[in-house]
Amino acid sequence: MSEKKLWNQLKAGDKAALETIYRTYFKDLYSYGKKFAKDTAVIEDCIQELFIELWSKRENLSETDQIKPYLYVSIRRKILSQVKKGRSQTGIELQEYHFDAELSFEHILIQKEDNVERKKYIETAFEQLSDRQKEILYLKYYAQMDYDAISEIMDMNYQSARNLVSRAIAKLSKVLSVKMLVILLLSIKYSS
Repeated sequence: MSEKKLWNQLKAGDKAALETIYRTYFKDLYSYGKKFAKDTAVIEDCIQELFIELWSKRENLSETDQIKPYLYVSIRRKILSQVKKGRSQTGIELQEYHFDAELSFEHILIQKEDNVERKKYIETAFEQLSDRQKEILYLKYYAQMDYDAISEIMDMNYQSARNLVSRAIAKLSKVLSVKMLVILLLSIKYSS
């Protein structure tokens, strides 16, 4: 079934459509949410709140033929809002969000002896990136989203999204060899 048809079924009041969307995207939303907040209860609450709002406001939902980017935009806003509230309640001022990009290195590590050294090498290179650069690489290569979806999620124009990806890759290429950079980007894309 197409995403547009599934979305329209949700808008028409089909609870099975809501359940299908939830089952299909919960894991992705949870993984993405963990990049912004460590508190699993906050993430789970935000996801639950998102789906309650989808149901209660279903008749007024905008049209979409790509559900995943729509949900990513919503969950990103909800979690960042919760993080900001938590920081303001503790007296910590929110200057910029934090995006924690932990990568799966199983695909990178070829020889068992090199595991620790290669992982450290790549982690050090990845730490050179800004949070927005980490997030955009996550969305592009891990979540496999196109630039239109990324632009919507990160609230930036199309060309800015392309430029940010290019700058992130250029920054990584200054630290990593070309071979290691390709392995890193492929590992992001194919890790789960």
